[in-house]
Amino acid sequence: MRAATVHKWFAPVLLLVLLVTPLLTDRYIQYVLNLVIIYVIIGIGLNLLLGYAGQFAFAHAALMGIGAYTAALLVYRLHVSFWIALPAAGIVATIIGSLGALPALRMKRVYLALVTLAFAELIQWVMIHWKWLTYGTDGVKLKAPEFFGFSMHGDHRTFYLLLLIAVLLYVFAKRIVESRIGRALVAIRENEIVAQCNGISVARTKGLVFALSAFYAGIGGALFAVTLGFIVPESFGMFQLVIHFSIVVIGGLISMYGSVLGALLLTTLPELLRGFQSLQEIIFGVLLMVFILVMPAGLAGLGKRKGWLPQEILSRNWRALRDRQAAAARDAASRENR
Repeated sequence: MRAATVHKWFAPVLLLVLLVTPLLTDRYIQYVLNLVIIYVIIGIGLNLLLGYAGQFAFAHAALMGIGAYTAALLVYRLHVSFWIALPAAGIVATIIGSLGALPALRMKRVYLALVTLAFAELIQWVMIHWKWLTYGTDGVKLKAPEFFGFSMHGDHRTFYLLLLIAVLLYVFAKRIVESRIGRALVAIRENEIVAQCNGISVARTKGLVFALSAFYAGIGGALFAVTLGFIVPESFGMFQLVIHFSIVVIGGLISMYGSVLGALLLTTLPELLRGFQSLQEIIFGVLLMVFILVMPAGLAGLGKRKGWLPQEILSRNWRALRDRQAAAARDAASRENR
């Protein structure tokens, strides 16, 4: 009941707050909030693959890069409208990500992780050295999209586009995990043999979740390119992958709003640690270990623990304060009687 209450009110309240946020923020804070929304989309996609399906694939950052470069190159080189380049980025990432389902049919756990990690490194190598297409380390620019002649240049204008897409993809993912497909994903994660005996097509379901996860990564990458306005291959390396996994693990596996919490924490944390850039990887690693050992359910799991909901914390603190005041009054009365 407590978890259901948190789940029911979390998204509407957060959405209401976000709608008025651009009216109160400066450019820098708005830029960080835009990144949070982008990482929410990416975190949801990875949560479908890692949390619900239990597939340890490490190509998510590369798929994000594929989506970013697809959108940027279509707009920059071919002068295609952004509104065409955006779905194209998701489709291209989906096609390439679906290829990741092929080794998943025969490999599990660490072997799948190694193969997909090698795939991610190959994609980044292509981005760097295939200069005639990607411009290599020189990077690619991407201008702000236009909507019926209205330029969406600036973080405050882009914010509502990002928010709309994030809400739509969030609702879509929620429908998936609450459907027969979501139950099939969880069954495959728990035991593939039992899932197959219950009539679930393991191969088709794995291919579907790899494609969905890649689509979310591609859309997130395209929006990432729009927000930054300029992308380079180094933006989609190992540290990007660490951020993605940290969002899912710290936010909470098998939880959509956990991806929101993880994105909020893990996107703002690097901004707070800009003065300690050399220690960022270490800090992220320590956070991952702490959450894996102490809080395996992540931040989303706090709502499932008795006494961890905000109203319970406030009530407990209020009772403690009232008890201290009563004890102090009794001590004062006792001293007067003496």
